[in-house]
Amino acid sequence: MTTQPMAADRVVELVGRLLTEVDRLAEDLTDEILGGEHSYAENTLLGREQLRAMVRDNLTTMFAALQGRPTTLEAPRAAGRLKAAQGIPLAALLHAYRLAGRFVWDRLLATAVAEESTVQLLHMASDIWVAIDDYSSAAADAYRSTVEEQSRRDTTARSMMLTTLLDGRAGTSASAWEIARVLDLDRQGPFLVVCAEVHDEVEPLPSVRGRLRAAGIGSEWIQPIGAWVGLLSLPDEQAIAHAVGRLSDIALSRVGVSRAFTSPVNAPAAWRQAQLALQCLPHGAGGTHLYGSAPVSLLAAASPDTAQEVARTVLGPLLALPPQEQATLLETLHAWFAGGGSTTAAAGRLHCHRNTVLYRLNRIAELTGRRTTDAEASAELYIALEAVRLSGRPGSYAAHGTPD
Repeated sequence: MTTQPMAADRVVELVGRLLTEVDRLAEDLTDEILGGEHSYAENTLLGREQLRAMVRDNLTTMFAALQGRPTTLEAPRAAGRLKAAQGIPLAALLHAYRLAGRFVWDRLLATAVAEESTVQLLHMASDIWVAIDDYSSAAADAYRSTVEEQSRRDTTARSMMLTTLLDGRAGTSASAWEIARVLDLDRQGPFLVVCAEVHDEVEPLPSVRGRLRAAGIGSEWIQPIGAWVGLLSLPDEQAIAHAVGRLSDIALSRVGVSRAFTSPVNAPAAWRQAQLALQCLPHGAGGTHLYGSAPVSLLAAASPDTAQEVARTVLGPLLALPPQEQATLLETLHAWFAGGGSTTAAAGRLHCHRNTVLYRLNRIAELTGRRTTDAEASAELYIALEAVRLSGRPGSYAAHGTPD
Protein backbone atom coordinates (compact mmCIF):
# COMPACT_ATOMS: atom_id res chain seq x y z
CA MET A 1 0.00 0.00 0.00
CA THR A 2 2.95 2.37 0.57
CA THR A 3 4.98 1.50 -2.55
CA GLN A 4 3.51 4.13 -4.92
CA PRO A 5 3.64 7.05 -2.43
CA MET A 6 7.24 6.15 -1.63
CA ALA A 7 8.06 5.98 -5.36
CA ALA A 8 6.44 9.35 -5.94
CA ASP A 9 8.37 10.88 -3.06
CA ARG A 10 11.59 9.49 -4.48
CA VAL A 11 10.93 11.01 -7.91
CA VAL A 12 10.03 14.37 -6.38
CA GLU A 13 13.38 14.22 -4.64
CA LEU A 14 15.12 13.47 -7.95
CA VAL A 15 13.39 16.43 -9.61
CA GLY A 16 14.38 18.61 -6.67
CA ARG A 17 18.02 17.74 -7.26
CA LEU A 18 17.73 18.84 -10.89
CA LEU A 19 16.07 22.05 -9.78
CA THR A 20 19.15 22.93 -7.75
CA GLU A 21 21.19 22.64 -10.95
CA VAL A 22 18.74 24.55 -13.18
CA ASP A 23 21.30 27.15 -14.25
CA ARG A 24 23.70 24.52 -15.57
CA LEU A 25 20.88 22.55 -17.15
CA ALA A 26 19.60 25.70 -18.85
CA GLU A 27 23.07 26.22 -20.36
CA ASP A 28 23.16 22.62 -21.62
CA LEU A 29 19.62 22.71 -23.04
CA THR A 30 20.31 26.05 -24.74
CA ASP A 31 23.31 24.45 -26.46
CA GLU A 32 21.17 21.50 -27.59
CA ILE A 33 18.44 23.76 -28.99
CA LEU A 34 20.94 25.92 -30.89
CA GLY A 35 22.63 22.80 -32.22
CA GLY A 36 19.46 20.93 -33.09
CA GLU A 37 17.24 23.68 -34.49
CA HIS A 38 18.73 25.84 -37.26
CA SER A 39 15.97 28.47 -37.07
CA TYR A 40 17.16 29.40 -33.57
CA ALA A 41 20.85 29.36 -34.49
CA GLU A 42 20.35 31.49 -37.61
CA ASN A 43 18.00 34.06 -36.09
CA THR A 44 19.91 37.30 -35.55
CA LEU A 45 17.24 38.81 -33.27
CA LEU A 46 17.38 36.08 -30.64
CA GLY A 47 20.51 36.31 -28.53
CA ARG A 48 21.93 33.31 -26.70
CA GLU A 49 21.43 34.90 -23.28
CA GLN A 50 17.82 35.73 -24.08
CA LEU A 51 17.20 32.14 -25.15
CA ARG A 52 18.98 30.77 -22.06
CA ALA A 53 16.85 32.94 -19.74
CA MET A 54 13.69 31.69 -21.40
CA VAL A 55 14.88 28.07 -21.21
CA ARG A 56 15.64 28.53 -17.51
CA ASP A 57 12.16 29.93 -16.82
CA ASN A 58 10.51 27.00 -18.61
CA LEU A 59 12.68 24.39 -16.85
CA THR A 60 12.06 25.94 -13.44
CA THR A 61 8.31 25.97 -13.98
CA MET A 62 8.29 22.42 -15.35
CA PHE A 63 10.30 21.03 -12.43
CA ALA A 64 7.93 22.74 -10.02
CA ALA A 65 4.94 21.19 -11.82
CA LEU A 66 6.53 17.72 -11.70
CA GLN A 67 6.93 18.18 -7.95
CA GLY A 68 3.20 18.84 -7.70
CA ARG A 69 3.57 22.50 -6.83
CA PRO A 70 1.11 25.06 -8.27
CA THR A 71 2.40 26.75 -11.44
CA THR A 72 1.15 28.76 -14.40
CA LEU A 73 1.73 28.53 -18.16
CA GLU A 74 3.08 32.06 -18.40
CA ALA A 75 6.64 30.88 -19.18
CA PRO A 76 5.68 28.94 -22.36
CA ARG A 77 3.26 31.69 -23.36
CA ALA A 78 6.02 34.26 -23.08
CA ALA A 79 8.23 31.98 -25.20
CA GLY A 80 5.51 31.71 -27.86
CA ARG A 81 5.01 35.47 -28.01
CA LEU A 82 8.73 36.17 -28.29
CA LYS A 83 9.35 33.59 -31.02
CA ALA A 84 6.45 34.97 -33.08
CA ALA A 85 7.75 38.53 -32.68
CA GLN A 86 11.21 37.44 -33.81
CA GLY A 87 9.98 35.51 -36.82
CA ILE A 88 11.04 32.05 -35.67
CA PRO A 89 8.77 29.44 -37.34
CA LEU A 90 6.13 27.75 -35.21
CA ALA A 91 7.50 24.34 -36.22
CA ALA A 92 10.89 25.34 -34.79
CA LEU A 93 9.27 26.43 -31.53
CA LEU A 94 7.48 23.08 -31.15
CA HIS A 95 10.68 21.20 -32.05
CA ALA A 96 12.49 23.05 -29.26
CA TYR A 97 9.91 21.83 -26.76
CA ARG A 98 10.33 18.27 -27.97
CA LEU A 99 14.09 18.65 -27.49
CA ALA A 100 13.39 19.97 -23.98
CA GLY A 101 11.19 16.97 -23.18
CA ARG A 102 13.87 14.53 -24.23
CA PHE A 103 16.49 16.55 -22.34
CA VAL A 104 14.51 16.51 -19.08
CA TRP A 105 13.81 12.78 -19.40
CA ASP A 106 17.46 11.99 -20.12
CA ARG A 107 18.65 14.00 -17.12
CA LEU A 108 16.07 12.43 -14.81
CA LEU A 109 16.94 8.98 -16.10
CA ALA A 110 20.66 9.56 -15.56
CA THR A 111 20.01 10.71 -12.00
CA ALA A 112 17.68 7.76 -11.35
CA VAL A 113 20.27 5.25 -12.61
CA ALA A 114 22.89 6.74 -10.34
CA GLU A 115 20.49 6.50 -7.44
CA GLU A 116 19.16 3.06 -8.51
CA SER A 117 15.69 4.59 -8.72
CA THR A 118 14.73 3.84 -12.34
CA VAL A 119 11.64 1.84 -11.33
CA GLN A 120 10.25 4.76 -9.42
CA LEU A 121 10.94 7.07 -12.38
CA LEU A 122 8.67 5.04 -14.65
CA HIS A 123 5.69 6.35 -12.73
CA MET A 124 6.56 9.88 -13.90
CA ALA A 125 7.20 9.20 -17.59
CA SER A 126 3.69 10.10 -18.69
CA ASP A 127 3.65 13.17 -16.43
CA ILE A 128 6.75 14.54 -18.14
CA TRP A 129 5.28 14.24 -21.63
CA VAL A 130 1.89 15.58 -20.53
CA ALA A 131 3.73 18.62 -19.18
CA ILE A 132 5.68 19.02 -22.43
CA ASP A 133 2.43 18.78 -24.39
CA ASP A 134 0.77 21.38 -22.15
CA TYR A 135 3.74 23.73 -22.46
CA SER A 136 4.09 23.40 -26.22
CA SER A 137 0.32 23.89 -26.68
CA ALA A 138 0.38 27.06 -24.54
CA ALA A 139 3.40 28.36 -26.46
CA ALA A 140 1.75 27.59 -29.80
CA ASP A 141 -1.49 29.34 -28.80
CA ALA A 142 0.43 32.44 -27.71
CA TYR A 143 2.48 32.27 -30.91
CA ARG A 144 -0.63 32.20 -33.12
CA SER A 145 -2.30 35.01 -31.19
CA THR A 146 0.81 37.16 -31.60
CA VAL A 147 1.00 36.45 -35.32
CA GLU A 148 -2.68 37.35 -35.74
CA GLU A 149 -2.17 40.60 -33.84
CA GLN A 150 0.90 41.41 -35.93
CA SER A 151 -1.10 40.76 -39.08
CA ARG A 152 -3.89 43.05 -37.89
CA ARG A 153 -1.42 45.81 -37.04
CA ASP A 154 0.37 45.39 -40.37
CA THR A 155 -2.90 45.48 -42.31
CA THR A 156 -4.00 48.58 -40.42
CA ALA A 157 -0.69 50.33 -41.03
CA ARG A 158 -0.74 49.52 -44.74
CA SER A 159 -4.34 50.71 -45.02
CA MET A 160 -3.42 53.99 -43.33
CA MET A 161 -0.49 54.51 -45.70
CA LEU A 162 -2.62 53.85 -48.78
CA THR A 163 -5.36 56.17 -47.48
CA THR A 164 -2.74 58.88 -46.95
CA LEU A 165 -1.61 58.42 -50.54
CA LEU A 166 -5.13 58.46 -52.01
CA ASP A 167 -6.47 61.44 -50.08
CA GLY A 168 -3.47 63.64 -50.86
CA ARG A 169 -1.98 63.84 -47.37
CA ALA A 170 1.29 62.36 -48.63
CA GLY A 171 2.07 65.86 -49.84
CA THR A 172 5.33 65.75 -51.75
CA SER A 173 6.35 63.45 -54.55
CA ALA A 174 9.20 62.09 -52.40
CA SER A 175 6.77 61.14 -49.61
CA ALA A 176 4.39 59.53 -52.09
CA TRP A 177 7.19 57.43 -53.57
CA GLU A 178 8.33 56.38 -50.08
CA ILE A 179 4.83 55.14 -49.28
CA ALA A 180 4.75 53.25 -52.59
CA ARG A 181 8.11 51.70 -51.73
CA VAL A 182 6.91 50.52 -48.29
CA LEU A 183 3.81 49.05 -49.93
CA ASP A 184 6.08 47.31 -52.48
CA LEU A 185 4.43 49.21 -55.33
CA ASP A 186 7.44 51.23 -56.53
CA ARG A 187 7.82 49.48 -59.87
CA GLN A 188 8.86 50.93 -63.22
CA GLY A 189 5.45 50.76 -64.87
CA PRO A 190 2.40 53.03 -64.51
CA PHE A 191 -0.21 53.01 -61.75
CA LEU A 192 -3.99 52.58 -61.80
CA VAL A 193 -6.57 53.32 -59.13
CA VAL A 194 -9.57 50.97 -58.99
CA CYS A 195 -12.86 51.66 -57.21
CA ALA A 196 -15.30 48.76 -56.79
CA GLU A 197 -18.82 49.13 -55.42
CA VAL A 198 -19.84 46.87 -52.50
CA HIS A 199 -23.36 45.43 -52.18
CA ASP A 200 -24.57 43.48 -49.14
CA GLU A 201 -20.99 43.01 -47.90
CA VAL A 202 -20.26 40.71 -50.87
CA GLU A 203 -16.63 40.85 -52.02
CA PRO A 204 -16.84 42.74 -55.35
CA LEU A 205 -13.57 41.40 -56.78
CA PRO A 206 -13.00 37.85 -55.43
CA SER A 207 -9.34 36.83 -55.03
CA VAL A 208 -8.26 40.03 -56.77
CA ARG A 209 -4.85 40.27 -55.11
CA GLY A 210 -3.82 36.77 -56.12
CA ARG A 211 -5.17 37.08 -59.65
CA LEU A 212 -3.32 40.34 -60.24
CA ARG A 213 -0.15 39.00 -58.62
CA ALA A 214 -0.22 36.04 -60.99
CA ALA A 215 -0.15 38.55 -63.85
CA GLY A 216 2.84 40.38 -62.37
CA ILE A 217 0.69 43.26 -61.09
CA GLY A 218 1.16 44.51 -57.53
CA SER A 219 -1.81 45.90 -55.62
CA GLU A 220 -2.83 47.26 -52.23
CA TRP A 221 -6.46 47.72 -51.14
CA ILE A 222 -8.52 49.61 -48.59
CA GLN A 223 -12.21 49.20 -47.83
CA PRO A 224 -13.93 52.51 -47.13
CA ILE A 225 -17.68 52.40 -46.55
CA GLY A 226 -19.51 51.03 -49.58
CA ALA A 227 -16.43 50.44 -51.74
CA TRP A 228 -13.13 48.72 -52.31
CA VAL A 229 -10.32 50.98 -53.50
CA GLY A 230 -7.05 49.63 -54.86
CA LEU A 231 -3.77 51.04 -56.10
CA LEU A 232 -2.26 48.88 -58.83
CA SER A 233 1.40 48.96 -59.84
CA LEU A 234 1.96 47.63 -63.35
CA PRO A 235 5.17 46.21 -64.85
CA ASP A 236 4.71 48.20 -68.08
CA GLU A 237 2.10 50.07 -70.15
CA GLN A 238 1.17 46.91 -72.03
CA ALA A 239 -0.21 45.51 -68.77
CA ILE A 240 -2.98 48.15 -68.56
CA ALA A 241 -5.39 46.28 -70.82
CA HIS A 242 -4.44 43.01 -69.12
CA ALA A 243 -5.24 44.47 -65.69
CA VAL A 244 -8.62 45.80 -66.83
CA GLY A 245 -9.37 42.42 -68.38
CA ARG A 246 -8.53 40.58 -65.15
CA LEU A 247 -10.81 42.92 -63.20
CA SER A 248 -13.63 42.49 -65.73
CA ASP A 249 -13.39 38.71 -65.47
CA ILE A 250 -14.10 38.69 -61.74
CA ALA A 251 -16.18 41.85 -61.15
CA LEU A 252 -19.44 41.19 -59.29
CA SER A 253 -20.43 44.86 -59.11
CA ARG A 254 -19.64 48.18 -60.76
CA VAL A 255 -15.89 48.75 -61.02
CA GLY A 256 -14.27 52.00 -62.14
CA VAL A 257 -10.67 52.26 -63.30
CA SER A 258 -8.67 55.49 -63.56
CA ARG A 259 -6.41 56.54 -66.39
CA ALA A 260 -2.85 55.27 -65.99
CA PHE A 261 -0.44 57.65 -64.24
CA THR A 262 3.30 57.59 -63.65
CA SER A 263 3.78 59.04 -60.14
CA PRO A 264 1.97 58.01 -56.93
CA VAL A 265 1.59 61.68 -56.02
CA ASN A 266 -1.18 61.76 -58.65
CA ALA A 267 -3.18 59.07 -56.84
CA PRO A 268 -5.82 61.50 -55.41
CA ALA A 269 -6.86 62.68 -58.88
CA ALA A 270 -6.88 59.08 -60.10
CA TRP A 271 -9.14 58.08 -57.21
CA ARG A 272 -11.67 60.68 -58.32
CA GLN A 273 -11.40 59.36 -61.88
CA ALA A 274 -12.06 55.79 -60.70
CA GLN A 275 -15.14 56.96 -58.77
CA LEU A 276 -16.49 58.74 -61.84
CA ALA A 277 -15.71 55.74 -64.04
CA LEU A 278 -17.77 53.57 -61.69
CA GLN A 279 -20.68 56.01 -62.07
CA CYS A 280 -20.49 55.52 -65.85
CA LEU A 281 -22.05 52.10 -65.33
CA PRO A 282 -25.78 51.86 -64.54
CA HIS A 283 -26.97 51.11 -61.01
CA GLY A 284 -27.33 47.41 -60.36
CA ALA A 285 -25.01 46.45 -63.22
CA GLY A 286 -21.67 44.66 -63.01
CA GLY A 287 -18.54 45.14 -65.06
CA THR A 288 -15.55 47.40 -65.44
CA HIS A 289 -15.36 50.89 -66.95
CA LEU A 290 -12.16 52.72 -67.83
CA TYR A 291 -12.21 56.46 -67.18
CA GLY A 292 -12.61 58.50 -70.37
CA SER A 293 -13.64 55.59 -72.58
CA ALA A 294 -17.21 56.98 -72.94
CA PRO A 295 -17.15 60.82 -72.86
CA VAL A 296 -20.93 61.31 -72.84
CA SER A 297 -21.34 58.86 -69.98
CA LEU A 298 -18.57 60.69 -68.16
CA LEU A 299 -20.38 64.01 -68.52
CA ALA A 300 -23.56 62.47 -67.12
CA ALA A 301 -21.69 60.82 -64.24
CA ALA A 302 -19.78 64.02 -63.38
CA SER A 303 -22.99 66.04 -63.05
CA PRO A 304 -25.85 63.64 -62.31
CA ASP A 305 -28.32 66.36 -61.31
CA THR A 306 -27.75 68.23 -64.55
CA ALA A 307 -27.96 64.97 -66.49
CA GLN A 308 -31.34 64.18 -64.96
CA GLU A 309 -32.55 67.66 -65.76
CA VAL A 310 -31.53 67.14 -69.40
CA ALA A 311 -33.34 63.78 -69.43
CA ARG A 312 -36.54 65.35 -68.11
CA THR A 313 -36.31 68.26 -70.56
CA VAL A 314 -35.64 66.12 -73.64
CA LEU A 315 -37.65 62.97 -72.85
CA GLY A 316 -40.28 64.32 -70.45
CA PRO A 317 -43.48 63.00 -72.11
CA LEU A 318 -41.79 59.71 -72.98
CA LEU A 319 -40.73 59.16 -69.35
CA ALA A 320 -44.36 59.66 -68.28
CA LEU A 321 -45.51 56.61 -70.27
CA PRO A 322 -46.35 53.28 -68.62
CA PRO A 323 -43.13 51.36 -67.82
CA GLN A 324 -43.49 48.73 -70.56
CA GLU A 325 -44.13 51.23 -73.36
CA GLN A 326 -41.38 53.51 -72.02
CA ALA A 327 -38.86 50.65 -71.96
CA THR A 328 -39.77 49.59 -75.53
CA LEU A 329 -39.18 53.08 -76.94
CA LEU A 330 -35.94 53.62 -75.00
CA GLU A 331 -34.64 50.22 -76.09
CA THR A 332 -35.47 51.05 -79.71
CA LEU A 333 -33.66 54.39 -79.48
CA HIS A 334 -30.66 52.65 -77.94
CA ALA A 335 -30.61 50.02 -80.69
CA TRP A 336 -30.80 52.75 -83.36
CA PHE A 337 -27.77 54.57 -81.90
CA ALA A 338 -25.91 51.29 -81.40
CA GLY A 339 -26.57 50.40 -85.03
CA GLY A 340 -25.01 53.63 -86.26
CA GLY A 341 -28.35 55.22 -87.18
CA SER A 342 -29.43 52.30 -89.35
CA THR A 343 -33.04 51.18 -88.96
CA THR A 344 -32.15 47.85 -90.55
CA ALA A 345 -29.36 47.26 -88.01
CA ALA A 346 -31.67 48.32 -85.17
CA ALA A 347 -34.35 45.89 -86.40
CA GLY A 348 -31.76 43.09 -86.37
CA ARG A 349 -30.79 43.90 -82.81
CA LEU A 350 -34.41 44.03 -81.69
CA HIS A 351 -35.54 41.00 -83.74
CA CYS A 352 -38.39 42.93 -85.31
CA HIS A 353 -39.32 44.40 -88.72
CA ARG A 354 -37.65 47.57 -89.98
CA ASN A 355 -41.05 49.26 -90.24
CA THR A 356 -41.59 48.61 -86.52
CA VAL A 357 -38.41 50.53 -85.77
CA LEU A 358 -39.53 53.42 -88.00
CA TYR A 359 -42.90 53.52 -86.26
CA ARG A 360 -41.29 53.67 -82.84
CA LEU A 361 -38.82 56.39 -83.88
CA ASN A 362 -41.74 58.47 -85.19
CA ARG A 363 -43.52 57.89 -81.88
CA ILE A 364 -40.43 59.18 -80.04
CA ALA A 365 -40.39 62.27 -82.28
CA GLU A 366 -44.05 62.95 -81.52
CA LEU A 367 -43.47 62.72 -77.77
CA THR A 368 -40.20 64.68 -77.57
CA GLY A 369 -40.41 67.01 -80.57
CA ARG A 370 -36.99 65.69 -81.67
CA ARG A 371 -36.30 63.58 -84.74
CA THR A 372 -33.31 61.30 -85.02
CA THR A 373 -32.71 62.61 -88.55
CA ASP A 374 -31.75 66.04 -87.14
CA ALA A 375 -28.15 66.18 -85.90
CA GLU A 376 -28.74 68.53 -82.95
CA ALA A 377 -31.92 66.75 -81.87
CA SER A 378 -30.19 63.39 -82.23
CA ALA A 379 -27.34 64.55 -79.94
CA GLU A 380 -29.84 65.72 -77.33
CA LEU A 381 -31.66 62.39 -77.48
CA TYR A 382 -28.41 60.48 -77.06
CA ILE A 383 -27.31 62.49 -74.02
CA ALA A 384 -30.75 62.17 -72.41
CA LEU A 385 -30.74 58.44 -73.15
CA GLU A 386 -27.39 58.03 -71.36
CA ALA A 387 -28.69 59.99 -68.36
CA VAL A 388 -31.68 57.64 -68.10
CA ARG A 389 -29.45 54.57 -68.44
CA LEU A 390 -27.09 55.67 -65.67
CA SER A 391 -29.95 56.54 -63.36
CA GLY A 392 -31.00 52.90 -63.23
CA ARG A 393 -34.64 54.00 -63.04
CA PRO A 394 -37.36 51.38 -63.57
CA GLY A 395 -38.27 50.98 -67.22
CA SER A 396 -34.83 52.07 -68.48
CA TYR A 397 -32.69 49.85 -70.69
CA ALA A 398 -29.82 49.62 -68.19
CA ALA A 399 -29.19 45.94 -68.84
CA HIS A 400 -28.16 46.63 -72.40
CA GLY A 401 -25.22 48.94 -71.59
CA THR A 402 -23.89 51.82 -73.62
CA PRO A 403 -24.31 51.97 -77.37
CA ASP A 404 -21.37 50.36 -79.09
